[in-house]
Amino acid sequence: MGATCSCEGRCVIPTDAPAPPGALTPSDAAPPLARELWFVRPGLVEVRPGAPPRAPGPGEVVARALASGVSQGTELLLFRGEGPTPFDPSLDAEGAPTYPRRYGYAWVGEVVARGEGAALGPGDRVFALAPHGDLHLLGPGAARGLPRSIPAERAVLAANLETAITCVWDAGVGLGDAVVVLGGGVVGLLIVALARRAGAVVRLVEPSERRRQVGLALGAAAALRPEDDRPRGDADAVIAATGHPEELDRAIAHAAREATVTVASFYGARTSPVALGADFHRRRLRLRASQVSTLPPERAPRWDHARRFALVCAVLEDPALDALLDPSVPLDAAPSVYAALAAEPGARLQTVFQYGARSATREAT
Repeated sequence: MGATCSCEGRCVIPTDAPAPPGALTPSDAAPPLARELWFVRPGLVEVRPGAPPRAPGPGEVVARALASGVSQGTELLLFRGEGPTPFDPSLDAEGAPTYPRRYGYAWVGEVVARGEGAALGPGDRVFALAPHGDLHLLGPGAARGLPRSIPAERAVLAANLETAITCVWDAGVGLGDAVVVLGGGVVGLLIVALARRAGAVVRLVEPSERRRQVGLALGAAAALRPEDDRPRGDADAVIAATGHPEELDRAIAHAAREATVTVASFYGARTSPVALGADFHRRRLRLRASQVSTLPPERAPRWDHARRFALVCAVLEDPALDALLDPSVPLDAAPSVYAALAAEPGARLQTVFQYGARSATREAT
């Protein structure tokens, strides 16, 4: 991650000032300033100027942004002030403050400088679990190579696709299974597409008409509004991806005897009473959490993160996934974008930030 000055990016560095020792210069194909998106406090984000990263050391690369995707689940928890403390142990350094902070984990860029021994070189396209911003210094293993056949906008789906793949594995979805997916956000819709690929018959429950239509296009056999949903206790697997813990009662009502209810949502600090009597108890149901940072134990002997990401890249070759992408927006519009997403959380699908002249359009590559 790019270094910033002691004022946390609030200062403006004159373009004619000497570059910090070891920093990239314009001749290194990097601009003298690098914008950074900051979550300042609940309800407030800012795009701030930051210092360019230093020159890459052994195994490191510097990459310039093409696109980055907004998570309407985790990032809106942070924007609303509804996240836990610590906020994200899988990405944060120990003791990292909740605010002010940078965040994001769906960043696509192009390498502009490499250190000695780095596996990737200038011109290579990469994906990283990195915050929104123009430039990143990425250590060994942090930058994962992407085929140029995958448009940069679509590639921002990689993080949520890893989550969806892991969730389908955790749910044990198999050929011919009846699967109910609650919630048609990006993760939920990717789960619909993957479960259908696995040979399941999928029902989607989602309030948004637009999201229901995308679910049908991605293979759902039916897509219902919550008020039209009539749980029958007949699903082999139920996946809760609404982001609302109170929907777990609906998930339990859908599950057949000995079935598994898998929770894909990250609820943050939100809680809700859940009925664990009657149906849950007498049907001997299983309630399982799915979390992307580790592999399901039954997969771990044969799979690792690199193999899973290779699967992600193979799935991302499918242009049908473009149905999940909203028109891209400039990074500088971020304050209004987050406010709009928080005000109407079901109105959009995958929001994508674009970066200057090298924005992530669905270009032929």
